[in-house]
Amino acid sequence: MKSLQNKIFLFFVLLLILVQGVAFWTMYSSNKADEQLTITNRLNNAETLFQTEFDSRSFYLNGFAETVAFDYGLINNFDEDARSLAVALNNHRNRIAANLAMIVDQTGLIRVQLITDKDDNGKTRIRRGSEHQKAFGDLSALIDGETGRFYQLDGNIYKISFSAIKTGPATIGWVGFGFRVDSELASNLSKTTDLIIDFVANENGQLRSLGSSQTDVDLELSERIITNQQSEEVIARAYKFASVGSADYLVLMHGARDDFVALLQNRWVQLLLLTAMTLMLSLTGAYLIAAGITKPVKALVEQAKKLAAGDYNQTVKIADKSELGQLANEFNVMQQAILARENTISHRAYHDQLTDLPNRNMLKLTLSQLGKQHESFCLMHLNICRLKDVNDTLGHDAGDKVIIEVGKRLNQIKALNLVAHLGADEFAIICQSTTADNINATMDIIHDSLHKSFTYQGIALQLQVRVGIAFYPEHQADTLLLLQKADTALHHCRQKRHDFEIYDPSQDSNTVERLSLINDLKTAISDNQLTLFYQPKMNLQLQKVTHVEALVRWFHPTLGMVPPDKFIHLAEQTGQINALTRWVFHEAVRQHLAWREQGIMLNMAINISAENLKDPEFYPLVCDCFTEHNLDPSCFTLEVTESAVVDDPEAAIALLSRFKEHGIHLSIDDYGTGYSSLAQLKHLPVHELKIDKSFVMKLANDQDDQIIVKSTIELARNMGLTIVAEGVEDEFSLKWLAEHHCTLAQGFFISRPVPADELSTWLADSAEQLTQYYPQLA
Repeated sequence: MKSLQNKIFLFFVLLLILVQGVAFWTMYSSNKADEQLTITNRLNNAETLFQTEFDSRSFYLNGFAETVAFDYGLINNFDEDARSLAVALNNHRNRIAANLAMIVDQTGLIRVQLITDKDDNGKTRIRRGSEHQKAFGDLSALIDGETGRFYQLDGNIYKISFSAIKTGPATIGWVGFGFRVDSELASNLSKTTDLIIDFVANENGQLRSLGSSQTDVDLELSERIITNQQSEEVIARAYKFASVGSADYLVLMHGARDDFVALLQNRWVQLLLLTAMTLMLSLTGAYLIAAGITKPVKALVEQAKKLAAGDYNQTVKIADKSELGQLANEFNVMQQAILARENTISHRAYHDQLTDLPNRNMLKLTLSQLGKQHESFCLMHLNICRLKDVNDTLGHDAGDKVIIEVGKRLNQIKALNLVAHLGADEFAIICQSTTADNINATMDIIHDSLHKSFTYQGIALQLQVRVGIAFYPEHQADTLLLLQKADTALHHCRQKRHDFEIYDPSQDSNTVERLSLINDLKTAISDNQLTLFYQPKMNLQLQKVTHVEALVRWFHPTLGMVPPDKFIHLAEQTGQINALTRWVFHEAVRQHLAWREQGIMLNMAINISAENLKDPEFYPLVCDCFTEHNLDPSCFTLEVTESAVVDDPEAAIALLSRFKEHGIHLSIDDYGTGYSSLAQLKHLPVHELKIDKSFVMKLANDQDDQIIVKSTIELARNMGLTIVAEGVEDEFSLKWLAEHHCTLAQGFFISRPVPADELSTWLADSAEQLTQYYPQLA
């Protein structure tokens, strides 16, 4: 009996040991798999956070660089001395605490390069970079539109974003801001990932530390991590984030294995304690204990397998309040903690940190999904007006509040399917409005939601926006390129100062043609693609041609004749107007000398712009040219528009006075279409008023035009000024102007603008024809 009892006892003990051994081994295997999964997920999450941090910083730097590129103060100081430009650049750099800031001009010269370092006391010092006033290494990449890059300087590596600085459509340089890959960045990433972060450079097999989250850097350990030869006590991953020249730049993320699996090891200790307790109770209830343990252990094993497979949606439900129940609860807690971390990482990858709205990544994902559904929709690119003024006046905190408020109000509009914050003052909106009526209704809703002013520290701020709109698939079949079309529409919306603008394919072609003309104009001036045509001005008292106006024409090698109204404005916007005016002036002087040798004496009128009046070299250029060729200044007339004088009346009047004192005739061109007042006219040192053709062309049929022209002639005569009427298209207008004592007449009825050699022939052939209109006026 005793032996049987012992056998039974031994049988149950062995049975329990066997059952517990199987459960123990199963849990051990599951824990090992979960341990490896935890390590892998941790390293994957760390790599994702690293990439997200770099992408976020790059996106922010790119947006900030684009904003700075439009800063009037920076553009205004662009041609100033390097110190003034450096001060302006440093003011912008301070706003985002950039480690590197530089400005490159259109020739590739690094005008300013600023670098921040920390001294022994930890204070930030600003110094000039070693490339200051040197040539930029890759100008072609900037010209081709590359914005973001890794940049090697003085042994450091920077992530830098460039943006083009433009005067009008012309690129005059680039401004860039960057952050240094160093210990400070490594420390920030280490706090986020709970890993040791090392940045190293691998140059031909030689490792060099760029920065680390720890004080002492073990380069031998770094080399083992790169070659994947580290010990099992260390978990690590090496990720190459950049290659510049012969050097590879890597981030090493590593830590002690025990730090990562401590929670699982604690579970293992609990399991051992549970096994020991079970063995102690086996004498009285081996079978019941075994049955009670097997069921929850199986549940834990199944859950561990699901967790290892990445399924975090199921939980272990054990009603037992014993150690097994606690183990299950802790297992569930661990599972939810992993799930929460993954959800946080996923949320940060697809949502903007400032507004918590979907970001550009989520917008791209949504657009891709909508494209697969092949349903029409509308994409809006929205820009907050004058946000820079808010930032400059009230600070960036106020600007952030405005961005958050706009995002909040837009997100409350039910008609909008998605509101995404792209960064800075830009939002993207997806909605189902695909007709003009629906768009108008949707825009009314948007403007109504933003109509109420936003109050910040007692200051009422008006929330105004401009919107570019593009339709899918009407404007772009590729949903990921649709934002580009909406951005083009937004650009034209800003130019026209409209509330919104719907994309039109012609907007792209105009942009391409415009850029082509800008690039070709400089070549046109130097390659003699330009020529001067001359339009006669008839003296109505002397009944003969005494004046001509020099008009520039551009014969493009592929486009043919380019109208002046297309390229003159471009020259003014791109800063090429001064070179163009100089060419016109020298060519007009050359032709005047040629005619003088032929015995043809005509007063030559030359048009000048507002930019010429601001050019300090223009006045001495004109005077020196007259002196060099022994020319009578009174044989030339400079025609300036009203708007050129209105821009800066005092400076314009001062310069025009100097021209007048030198003996040059001055004329106000297009009089009546500008914004000058009679009070201003009284002070202008001019000899002549030129009535705009819009008042002259319909003299025969428009009584109002006759009244305006007659009163202008009387005004000019009373002020002692000669009067020129341009736009004479018929016989009636010519006779009417002569009867009302207009001094000079100009227009197609007399002659179109013609080349110089044709004008000489025309002058000889047309003398008798012109005088036939005057017998009754003698």
